[in-house]
Amino acid sequence: MPSGTPLTLHNLLPLIALLLNVLLAGITLVRNPDSRLNRLFAYFVTGMAVWNFGVYMLRRSPDELNASFWEIIIHAGAVALPAFYYHFVLIFLESTTQHRPSLVAAYLLAIFFSVVNLGGSSLFMLGVKWTYWGWAPKAGLLYGPFFVYFNFFMIYGLWHLIRVFKDVGSSFRRNRATLILLGTLVSLAGGFVDIARFLLARFVPAADLVYPMGIPANIVFALMLGTSIVRYRLFDVNVAVKKGAIYLMLWGVLISVLVLAEQYADWDQINPLWVILPLGFIMTMLVSPLGQQLEEKLERLMFSRRRGCYETLLDLSKRMSTILDFGRLMETLVHGLVRGVPLTHCALMIYDPSKSAFVLYREENSLGDGAGVTAIPVESLIVQWLNGTGRVIVKEEVKLNPEIANYFETAEGELEEIRAALIVPLKVENKLTGILLVGEKLSGEIFDGQELEVLAVLSNQVAISLENARLYEELSASNAQLMQASRLKSQFLASMSHELRTPLNSIIGFSKVLLNRLDGDLTERQEVYIRSVHNSGAHLLQLINGILDFSRIEAGKVEMVSEDLDLHALIDECIESSTPLARGKQLKVEKNVPLELPRLAADRTKVKQILLNLLSNAIKFTSQGRVLVGVAAEPGAVRVSVADTGIGIRQEDLTRLFEPFQQLDNPVARGAGGTGLGLAISKRFVELHGGRIWAESRENHGSTFHFTLPLNSN
Repeated sequence: MPSGTPLTLHNLLPLIALLLNVLLAGITLVRNPDSRLNRLFAYFVTGMAVWNFGVYMLRRSPDELNASFWEIIIHAGAVALPAFYYHFVLIFLESTTQHRPSLVAAYLLAIFFSVVNLGGSSLFMLGVKWTYWGWAPKAGLLYGPFFVYFNFFMIYGLWHLIRVFKDVGSSFRRNRATLILLGTLVSLAGGFVDIARFLLARFVPAADLVYPMGIPANIVFALMLGTSIVRYRLFDVNVAVKKGAIYLMLWGVLISVLVLAEQYADWDQINPLWVILPLGFIMTMLVSPLGQQLEEKLERLMFSRRRGCYETLLDLSKRMSTILDFGRLMETLVHGLVRGVPLTHCALMIYDPSKSAFVLYREENSLGDGAGVTAIPVESLIVQWLNGTGRVIVKEEVKLNPEIANYFETAEGELEEIRAALIVPLKVENKLTGILLVGEKLSGEIFDGQELEVLAVLSNQVAISLENARLYEELSASNAQLMQASRLKSQFLASMSHELRTPLNSIIGFSKVLLNRLDGDLTERQEVYIRSVHNSGAHLLQLINGILDFSRIEAGKVEMVSEDLDLHALIDECIESSTPLARGKQLKVEKNVPLELPRLAADRTKVKQILLNLLSNAIKFTSQGRVLVGVAAEPGAVRVSVADTGIGIRQEDLTRLFEPFQQLDNPVARGAGGTGLGLAISKRFVELHGGRIWAESRENHGSTFHFTLPLNSN
């Protein structure tokens, strides 16, 4: 480029592309450096980065000699791209072994052309020439074969994708393949425009004025390939294409109107405001609430299947709260999902204690052979993940997410046996009660983020409804044998939890959906109201759960699950969960736990509940100072203590502290609310372990609660 040429957007575009390439390479390697697909993509965008940097420097070159050097650098980055792309596609399709000869040929050709290019041979490039848009290469004898090699492996990789596309069973995987397909087509289209203008310029000089599309096309190409392996669920490609077509059509109509108006109007005599104001009005309408309503109606019209899925999930959530019959509940759920979404299949697995596994309870198919499994043992890594995290497993994401991939490294075969797009945990009170295997949508679309959010709410609703239905059936079967009033009362409370917890769970779940802005923005006042509803619902649910826990204890329905207990990890977890309660107070929550502790076996869930009860009480009744969790080894037991510097307890209150429905008689305790069951439940849980619990306190001098866990507890 001759000296003195100004720095324009045209000249800066390669630099923007370079920064994007570096960013994409960094993101993919940081996200999952062990993935071959991610590493190969990093090599690919590194080659593109070299290409883009070379183009940037080429467009700033002051003379022919300098431009020739940067053309060599550009081709040094570009030569290996077809081989990297072809390798990327083969890894994505998991077919590298079958096509190893063609892959080797691609890399050998890349090496050959690299050597010829870097050697500065005139067989490859004769030099450079000046065009309207800057310097361009003069093709040598081998430049034609290089062009053929470059496009052949790009098109060959694209052909592999298209050939297997129709047989891809996973909508998520198909969505990724669509991203790669579209990106490749955009890149090839950009290359076609560039080569066409290059060839036509010999005969039609005006063709040289067409803007070179290589760099913009490659920006889109790199973005789509990167999205396919990092955030392919960021958007549904099919929906994006449909929306693009609709807005392109609207844009075409608007341009047509302007063209027609130009033919029949004398623009020289028209005030520009008559054009600017209507266009400004239209743009304002599109970004206003009215425009959003128009877009929503457009979505309902064009994407009715997607809206149908979302509304089906909401409808099922409402219906779950009205059903107490266990069998009917299962049928409504599975049938409703398969027919309402609709799905290829759906299966519900329920825990069977006699088999120590989750067994198939209800399945419905509309297409295919179903989920392909009849039981999943409790020791399965799948069950452990669902129980530990409570998160939905999107099968196609397992290999892409390093955290999940490492966890399931030894269970890939087990995951492959399960034919399902989603594996959904049905979990209530830290207990996995069921597993829902959700098939593909018959529409071929993916489950987007909004649908997965609502599905998580629905799964929570279903888990509670299942538990309530089971409790109700137990109550119905045993009522005739119950003789004692206290036992009747406890069972009654357990069954009544259905009427209370189920709608509360809906209130909590859907208020969270609103707070997450899944259905649109909220005003500041609306957010305050909805957050109040959410917090009040969560508080009420906590009270109801306390009553239910106590009723189960009295009814003798509490099961003890003994396991090796890591007190260090458990105390850290409880402190982390309780720390938000101290927000706004001058209060530190600390621990004093010896590094070496004797081996302890106990029910982790119940010990956690004891600790959380004691910690929440300590923080609640301490305005400043500290709360300290301590552990000490004793003969045959481990003693855990929670000490605070709070208001303390009167001597006469200590005697009734662990009795149910008792609260301290002071203003702070009365204002704190609650049922007075936390310490009573903690006492029963400690006694079920064979330990004891007690408190030491003086009014206005803080309190210390102790409990012991025998080393042989079970």
